[in-house]
Amino acid sequence: MSNTALPFGVTYNGTSLMTTVSGQRRLMITCARGLDDTPEVRGTDTIIPGQSWREARSKVYDRRIIELRGWVYGVGATDDAQRDDVRDALEMLRSLFDPTNAAASLVVALEDGVRTATISARPTNMLTLVTDLPPIAREVSIELEAFANWVIS
Repeated sequence: MSNTALPFGVTYNGTSLMTTVSGQRRLMITCARGLDDTPEVRGTDTIIPGQSWREARSKVYDRRIIELRGWVYGVGATDDAQRDDVRDALEMLRSLFDPTNAAASLVVALEDGVRTATISARPTNMLTLVTDLPPIAREVSIELEAFANWVIS
């Protein structure tokens, strides 16, 4: 059974995160969290001393956390070439998602295959996860934050 709800076709700052080289998958990174989630809010309720309740205060949307998650595969004719290619791809991702970079456009293709969701987001962290994958592949998790709503077009 296929999961047709999984958003594919992610680009960040004009760079596609779903790529192939010579017919082999190199990057396969999707939006795992943040597309349909509610943003964090700013503002707190007032705690009334001696009372068992709080005084509700107004809150405003503040920050949306977005997680991109997927795999990096090495492409090449030999195991050594594939390992080198994984390293090159990881270095490219580290540069693209450097936390000191300014916000850039994140575009996610939606489930219908026609519309896209776009938001300006800045990277906050990139992790290479420890998995049972062979050395020619790595699982990655990339966290971004945005201070706006998605624009659907």
